[in-house]
Amino acid sequence: MTAATPPPSFTLVLPDDTQLSGPVVDLRGRPTAPPRSALVRAVRAGGPVPEPAPAVLGSPPGPAHDHVGLLRTDRSFDRRAALAALAAARGVQTPHDPALATARRRLRAMSAAPLDTSELREARRRAAEAGSQTERLRERVATIRGRVTALRAANDDVDKRVLEDAEDSLAAATRRLSEVSTRRVAAGQRLALLEARARNARDDRERRLRLEDRIGNLERAQRDARVAAVAPAFAAARDRIATRVSTGGDTVSRSTALTGALAAARLAPPRAPLVVAPDVVALLGGVAAAADALAAPLLVR
Repeated sequence: MTAATPPPSFTLVLPDDTQLSGPVVDLRGRPTAPPRSALVRAVRAGGPVPEPAPAVLGSPPGPAHDHVGLLRTDRSFDRRAALAALAAARGVQTPHDPALATARRRLRAMSAAPLDTSELREARRRAAEAGSQTERLRERVATIRGRVTALRAANDDVDKRVLEDAEDSLAAATRRLSEVSTRRVAAGQRLALLEARARNARDDRERRLRLEDRIGNLERAQRDARVAAVAPAFAAARDRIATRVSTGGDTVSRSTALTGALAAARLAPPRAPLVVAPDVVALLGGVAAAADALAAPLLVR
């Protein structure tokens, strides 16, 4: 960004309804100014928030804001995560993007309905119960049939009423066996259906896990490619920032965390304001110099 293209303006609304606007809002000297943490939350909220918290009205923060949104001398800096977010903010494309987008679409389209194992257990219980009952009735029918056969063979030596009772018992047992056999078939079919669904659910889960693994691998490859794409520009920006702040003190000039965060902030597209501590502003040579060095809207606190 050049001086001819100033950072975008924003408006800070304080809890007392005071409004401050511009590409730079300096809260130094304001005893009632909100703490930095509240200002960072307001920037990331990107609009009106519940009172009495401050509000920041302006462009929403980009992907890199989580890593450079608060700049202070005692900060930490995750270089790899910040560079990946910076590359995303700058629209860096990688060879892995199409495959990753396709894999994510496939994952979203996959059914994640859980299997009702209690229903499967109940179906197995009913099928087993119907099977046992069928076997018991078959044995009973066979026993009664044998008795009827014996009575018929005895012919005139058997009371007809005894034979009729035995035949009635055989008919009743046969009907009962038919009913139970029908239930056994139905229970078996139901069990087969639920077991097929369970197999399909397991297959779907395995496919989903494989797809999630593939997405994870693609995301890591994409992140590596993004980091590699912006690493040279980041290194150059960090060297320039380190040179700029070298007169501010040996401790800061050796702080890779601060210089790294400042370099990433410089390279990130200017959108939401950065919350900058006064000592960082001083290291950069003042408010105007800090705004020029970071090429971003600033909220000094």
